[in-house]
Amino acid sequence: MKHLILILSLSFLAVACLKEKTVEPEPIPEGPCAETVSFSTELLPEIFDISCNTSGCHDSGTGATGYVLETHEQISTNANVILDVLQHNLGFVPMPYGGEKLADSLI
Repeated sequence: MKHLILILSLSFLAVACLKEKTVEPEPIPEGPCAETVSFSTELLPEIFDISCNTSGCHDSGTGATGYVLETHEQISTNANVILDVLQHNLGFVPMPYGGEKLADSLI
């Protein structure tokens, strides 16, 4: 009987050790990319309203070269091209047209 109790006790201990451990969630990163950025209150007025869609180039009235940049959808659809022109990458017309490259912190 003692052997049976000992075997059962050891079995319970073994099973208890195999139980999955809970994993702690990773901490939220700190730094410039840790905060949420609002498109309508931060990006649109700071970049696109100043340099793109109110300058007579990429608004719905003119839409230079076919790019209208007034809404999140219009901008996100063209995000790769926008990044290339803002970074003044080879093969793309640098933007803002005729102006200096925007600071990397704005891009």
